[in-house]
Amino acid sequence: MSILDAPPRPYATHGGAALAAAPARRPTARPAPEAQPRHLRVVGPAERVRRRLTPATGVLLTGLLFVTLFAIAVAHTLLVQGQIRLDALDAQLTTEQARYQALRKEVAEAESPARVVDAAQALGMVAPDDLVYLQPDDAEISASSDAASSSNPPGRGEGPTSRAGTDGEVRAVDAPSGWSTMKPLLDTPAP
Repeated sequence: MSILDAPPRPYATHGGAALAAAPARRPTARPAPEAQPRHLRVVGPAERVRRRLTPATGVLLTGLLFVTLFAIAVAHTLLVQGQIRLDALDAQLTTEQARYQALRKEVAEAESPARVVDAAQALGMVAPDDLVYLQPDDAEISASSDAASSSNPPGRGEGPTSRAGTDGEVRAVDAPSGWSTMKPLLDTPAP
């Protein structure tokens, strides 16, 4: 069947006649609104409510703001006090380091051989006319080290003693012989 063989339609389909002759359609029935739960609804201008800040909430927020600002000020004050204390300690450290260096210089000057000689001469001591430096033989060193290690370990027991004579001269009494006995005494740092 073709379009030409189709039966004619009872109303016009083109132009203004189609609009005038078209039958009116009626809407289909919908379910009642009460049957469906309504979560959303249109709010009219009269129903709009603006939430405003109550006076109690305003006072609470203002108080919270002041407490926060006060806590920040206290924390800042504590930080500044700590920094001032650190600066004072740093200045004290610099002063004490300078004092320590000055005292080390004093000790070095007091221990210098020239100062010791000057102090000895001020006390009335005189340098001997002939200085003799004694060097032990290798045989004496090994024999005395064997004897010292078996009978008297180095650094233990009594060391050399000295006594002042009637003329003020200092003499060694009962001084142990041997390089190995004296070596530990010479290597110990001065107090």
